[in-house]
Amino acid sequence: MAKNNYSYIYLLIGFVLLFFSNGRWVLPLGTFIAPIFLIRFLRFHKPLKGFVFLIFAGFISNVFIWKGLIPVPDFVYYIMSFMMSLCTALAFLIDRVYSQRLKGIVSTLVLPSAFVFIDYISVSMNPGGTFGALATTQSSLPLLQLLSITGIWGITFFIFWIASIINWLWDNAFNEQTLRKAMWMYVVPLIIIISYGQISLVLGSTESTVKIASVNISKMEMQHIFNDKTDSVNEQINSNFLNNCEIAARSEAKIVFGNEIMLNMSSDKEDAYIEKVKAVAVRENIYIGLPMLIYPIENPGARPMNKITWISPQGKVLFTYFKAKPTPGEGSYGDGVIKYFDSPYGRISSVICFDMDFLKLIQQVSSMNIDIMLVPGNDWKEITPYHTYAASFRAIEQGFNLVRSASRGLSASFNYKGQVLSSQNYFTSKDTLFYSEVPMKGKRTIYAVIGDSFAWLCMFFFIIISVIFIKQKFEK
Repeated sequence: MAKNNYSYIYLLIGFVLLFFSNGRWVLPLGTFIAPIFLIRFLRFHKPLKGFVFLIFAGFISNVFIWKGLIPVPDFVYYIMSFMMSLCTALAFLIDRVYSQRLKGIVSTLVLPSAFVFIDYISVSMNPGGTFGALATTQSSLPLLQLLSITGIWGITFFIFWIASIINWLWDNAFNEQTLRKAMWMYVVPLIIIISYGQISLVLGSTESTVKIASVNISKMEMQHIFNDKTDSVNEQINSNFLNNCEIAARSEAKIVFGNEIMLNMSSDKEDAYIEKVKAVAVRENIYIGLPMLIYPIENPGARPMNKITWISPQGKVLFTYFKAKPTPGEGSYGDGVIKYFDSPYGRISSVICFDMDFLKLIQQVSSMNIDIMLVPGNDWKEITPYHTYAASFRAIEQGFNLVRSASRGLSASFNYKGQVLSSQNYFTSKDTLFYSEVPMKGKRTIYAVIGDSFAWLCMFFFIIISVIFIKQKFEK
């Protein structure tokens, strides 16, 4: 009874750490430590009782840590907070039930494989994609190179495996034999992963680069876009964009694009504006990407089209991409087909803002050998700089270099290793031009070839171990 009472201290520690394991106050180490104490708490209680406590603890923390980061009505927000807690608590419940019968160090694989299984389903069905995924809490670049092999699933697996390993050692009083097994099973693979990451960061750092500029909308212009859609204001913004393209070209930028939806116009004015852009592209010998929000005059009640159109230095339209995954209540859905063009500076593609949070969408580029991904974005203060750094995970996974140009957020460029090349914060900078020297060559990654195979491997293992568990239960 005394041990049961003592266990609530573990629950309290885990509950406090949940506030720092994801969301607005995330600390990468907190993400690793919180599960250790939550598992420990469950060891002292019947599975269902512990499950209820964990749901409640997770729900309370979620309500606070995601406030302002998830743009949904309050009622939906509370439901989402509960469902996130339920999914996490379910993985802990499975571990608690299985640990009653499965022994040995192999039992430590139950929790991480179960969580990856649940997380894979959640990410696949979640309207926010990988937004808020546990792996995105991590910032250690040597560890994040694992993304190029396993995607986010390998990071998630290792977070929960260390918690499971420590509790297994705890159950066995940290005796010498269990410590030795833990060393070989966890520490050695982790050393190999970190060493691989460190070597990857050092190698291939002398690539040729191209200067890319993004035009950032000013705070005053942004207020007009959202509150005063008058033709005169929009036309001034559109004119300023062209002027900034010329300035960027004279600063030796070869590619120029802008923030998401910064060019607002009705559909009857689009062709005339594109002709102006073509003239600038030819005169300055640059590629120009136009992030536009087009209001269809033929159907005034229709939602505007959120897209980016690319113009070549020869004055030709290379492709138009429509945003496929808008945040709730904005834009229109595109066909979800990613396009690219070849240039002297590498193979270049674009998606828009939240599109980068969807694994299946971005996995289209796996066979395209994209060198540079240029992403116009539009965030808000609560998800700055999180959303831009989360986008860099796709760069490491797929092996492309990335420039994300975000109004109301962090504009930044990354190489295919996730290293920051340059950055500019909308809330602290007054500069309207953001420059990046970006490598012209990407890298073919293992993840681009095998996709989510690691997640499927975890699911397969969990199914096998579940069959063994059920067989043992019925035999007894």
